[in-house]
Amino acid sequence: MQHTSTDLPSPQSRLTDVLLPIFGAHLRAPDLSPDDDFYARGGDSLIALKVVSDAQEQGVAMSLRDLLYFPSVRELAAHLAAESGAPAADATEPAAAEPAAAEPFALLGPSDRGLLPRGVVDATPATALQVGMVYLCEASGDPELYHSLIGWETVAPFDEELFRRALADLVRRHPALRSSFDLGSLSVPVQLFWETADVPVTVERVTGPDAARERTARWRERRPGLPIDWGRAPLFRCHVVAGDGFFHVTLAFHHTVVDGWSYGRLIVDLLTLYDARLGGTDAGLAPQPGTVHHDFVRAEQESRTSEAAAAHWREQADVPALLLQRGQFSGAADAVAEDGFELPADLMERLREAARDLGVPLKALALAAHARALADWKGRERDVTTGVVLNARPDRPGADLVVGLYLNTVPLRFRSLAGSWADLARTALAAERNAMPYRAFPLAEIETRLGRPAFDTTFNFTHFHIYRDAEALPSLTVRSWWVRGKPSFPFRVDFEVDSSEAGGSRVVVAFDPALVDPGDARRYAHLFEAALHAAATDPHARPAPDATRAVTAGGTP
Repeated sequence: MQHTSTDLPSPQSRLTDVLLPIFGAHLRAPDLSPDDDFYARGGDSLIALKVVSDAQEQGVAMSLRDLLYFPSVRELAAHLAAESGAPAADATEPAAAEPAAAEPFALLGPSDRGLLPRGVVDATPATALQVGMVYLCEASGDPELYHSLIGWETVAPFDEELFRRALADLVRRHPALRSSFDLGSLSVPVQLFWETADVPVTVERVTGPDAARERTARWRERRPGLPIDWGRAPLFRCHVVAGDGFFHVTLAFHHTVVDGWSYGRLIVDLLTLYDARLGGTDAGLAPQPGTVHHDFVRAEQESRTSEAAAAHWREQADVPALLLQRGQFSGAADAVAEDGFELPADLMERLREAARDLGVPLKALALAAHARALADWKGRERDVTTGVVLNARPDRPGADLVVGLYLNTVPLRFRSLAGSWADLARTALAAERNAMPYRAFPLAEIETRLGRPAFDTTFNFTHFHIYRDAEALPSLTVRSWWVRGKPSFPFRVDFEVDSSEAGGSRVVVAFDPALVDPGDARRYAHLFEAALHAAATDPHARPAPDATRAVTAGGTP
């Protein structure tokens, strides 16, 4: 039978057929329709990386920016069809390409390459964030600053030899775990990646669960190995307390080599490798692209010469500080105090429904409530700027599989806080979209050009759904997650979705009590909680000043 042109599916319908199952699989939403908003259905920047990667493997020429601006399958397919007319390749026969590898030492000059020590297999300029972290740690004299610990209990037999082999496999898989820093010998500060690194693991044996918890807590509080020697790999430690049929693992990292998503990636990979060792099977971990770190460093280097990026961030940050007077804070804050509140399941569901109703990500609605709470807290109806943590991983297939420090904290400005929750949420979404082209421009460069800190509050939205990947492992189960760390910002708000530690969602407010009064921090927490309830109840309403006054006076939302 001969087909006419009207018998053939259009480029848009072919793209829809390819994209819809990819969206549905990564959102875990088999009922997803072509008109559902990716972000309103629970998508985020890291899930988006996976969607883009799968789509590219299916021959669809798209980018992370495409998905940010066209978040439904129907919109995205129409946009891509208009751009190219069809998928770049036959979508029914994807080509499985091996991840590319970067040319070692390509980002260093010849003179620096000649000074590298033996055993180094690659080296790149250290990023501005890494150099800044090292500087703050040295200047503060606080060995715990940016030193993060994460731990969990595994229900399975502990075989020390197999665990050590799995940990060695992990170190071979992730170059960041074999890295150190040379901040003075070469023409630029450099991150060195070594061919091998000794696996720093210690093991204690106990007879019962109470003793295991006590020994784990004792090691956590002692934090052996501090301060970290920047010039010697690896920049992490592992401690195991093993009992009969269970064991507790604590991983201690320095934040210069891993970000929050990377913690989850490392844990899932380690569990997968150990599970495979126990079962005598292949771990089946997907190969990683070899260019992500080089791409990230190169993007930062190129962004620093961009006047458009500099102008964008100057406009975002050029407003008076919210909390602190100029000169009151410089360097590292000692953010040891905490406040916060739980986010009950019914509130989270209402917030998700409100976000879907508005066609915005849950993050945008939460950020809007944070900005409104800041405005009420400090009595400012205009020009509220807060730092926001952005994922800055390169737009490359498999980037989510790579371990490293691939984020940036940037200023986002709310010019007016007078609108409805819907208005504020759309403002938040627009601000993050507009930031995307400039997300590699480092905070240190923003602040150097400003001549002062760009903000004194930060907001971090986390949903580390990667931990779900450990649920299907056949030989073990995981429980009792916990995380510890100390940021350097004077006032940081973490909105944690499905927190592995809390067993639900929550907000954590970390602050320096020498800079922010605990009672004042409590007042902000009340205001933020009230704002979230109000936004969930009627996202099209304007924030009610009566509710603000009630909370300010000590009422509850």
